[in-house]
Amino acid sequence: MRIPTLTLAALLLAVLPATLRAQTGSRNETTVALDVGFGIRPVEAARMTIPTGDLLRLTAPRQAEGTNYIWTKNGQAIPGASDNNVFVLAAVHAGDAGTYVCLFSTPTTMPRPSQAVILGVGPTDRLLNLSTRGNVGSAPDAGLTAGFVVAGANAKRLILRAVGPSLAQFGVTNPLRQPVLRIYDGNGRLYENAYVYLPVVGAPTYESELAAILPRIGAFPLRAGTRDVVEMRPFPPGTYTAVVTNGDGTAGAVLLEIYEVP
Repeated sequence: MRIPTLTLAALLLAVLPATLRAQTGSRNETTVALDVGFGIRPVEAARMTIPTGDLLRLTAPRQAEGTNYIWTKNGQAIPGASDNNVFVLAAVHAGDAGTYVCLFSTPTTMPRPSQAVILGVGPTDRLLNLSTRGNVGSAPDAGLTAGFVVAGANAKRLILRAVGPSLAQFGVTNPLRQPVLRIYDGNGRLYENAYVYLPVVGAPTYESELAAILPRIGAFPLRAGTRDVVEMRPFPPGTYTAVVTNGDGTAGAVLLEIYEVP
C-alpha cells in the first residue's frame, strides 16, 4: 500500500493527498487537491497561510466531459480562470488573500462547488486545518491511511479527528458508523500519549480543554452522542501514520482531519 505523507515543518501542517508542498529553487510550491464535496454541500473549508512570493496551485477533480470549471474568489468569478480544473497563483501577494472555490457546471445542471480554500498571505506558512475523505471497507484491515511528519526541534500538539456519524449533517447517506483511529510512529509502534492531565482541583481536564479549543481552531461541531473519534496529543518530531478502520464490521465514508493547536 502506498501511504500518502504530509509535512509539519516549522509552522506548516498539511494532509495528503489533499496537499503537496515542495521546494523548487529559492521558493516553495504548494499544490492543493480539492475535494468535490458531499452532494450539493461543500466539505469543510481548508485554511492555510502561504508566504509572499510562493507558488500556489489549486486542483479541482476532473468532471465529466462538457463540464465548465469556474474559479471564484470571494464569490466572484476570476477573469480568465475558467475551462480548466487547475488554477495557479504564480507568486502569491497580499492581494491574493481570500476564499477560493471552483464551480462545476454543465448546460443542464446547477453549479456545484468544490471544497473552499481560505487563503492567507504572510511571513509564516502555518496551515490551520486540512482534511482527506475516503471510504472504509467492512473488512477488519480495510482502512483509510495517511502519513504525516512533524519537523523542527519541538513537539507540536495536534488534534486528529475521524469523523463518521456526524457527516450525516452534510448530506452523507453512508457515513462510517463506528470509526476507529490508530496512530503509529515511524517504527510502526502504536503511538501513546505521554501527556498526563493531573487531577488538580480547578485545573482543566482533557475534555474541558478540548471543548474550548475546537471552536477556536474552526472545527465544525460534532453531533452529541455519536462515535466520531477526537484525539488531542503532543507529537515529538518524527514520522507518523494515522489509520482509520471500522469498529463494527460495516463500511462507510469517513473524514480524517488534522489540526495544529496554537
